[in-house]
Amino acid sequence: MLNIPELRQRATELKPVLGSVLAAGITTLLLSQRYMGEGLAVVAVIFIPWLLFTIYDYVKEPEQRRLLIQKILIWLLVISLITVIHLVRHHYVRTHAQNIADRIQSFADQHGHYPPDLESIGTSAAQEKAVLGMFHYGLPDNKGPDAKPDFYYVATYMNIEIDRYDFNARRWEHVYD
Repeated sequence: MLNIPELRQRATELKPVLGSVLAAGITTLLLSQRYMGEGLAVVAVIFIPWLLFTIYDYVKEPEQRRLLIQKILIWLLVISLITVIHLVRHHYVRTHAQNIADRIQSFADQHGHYPPDLESIGTSAAQEKAVLGMFHYGLPDNKGPDAKPDFYYVATYMNIEIDRYDFNARRWEHVYD
């Protein structure tokens, strides 16, 4: 049976954190998108002074401690969630890109030259764009025996940096803007 006075009591208890919950939800939806990880820096610029002020209030006003702890926990959870989303996406895309780099290298080992395009290794740019986002694969203009292809994708958390595969060292390099 619905207990209306109890529901009103609960709604009254939630009202003080409702603003934080709504702002945290919107922040999570916006900043968990691909290439939006740099937005966490903006949140940090706002969050750190707010956190210091909240800690000051925590000490100054003991009756507000429960509410302040709830708000701090909400924001710490949101920041952690956004970070985990970006880390998981980065790992997934890097694993997929490594698979492509391995197939490119395997093609080169078998045929003595790098593939002219991704279709030569059994995939297409359109297929890979769905996972990698913005990326590039191409051969250099000089066709010398030591010419290595160029394969990179835009970092999943920030659109002004790229992760590039070095076919000489056979490892990934993060290239900053």
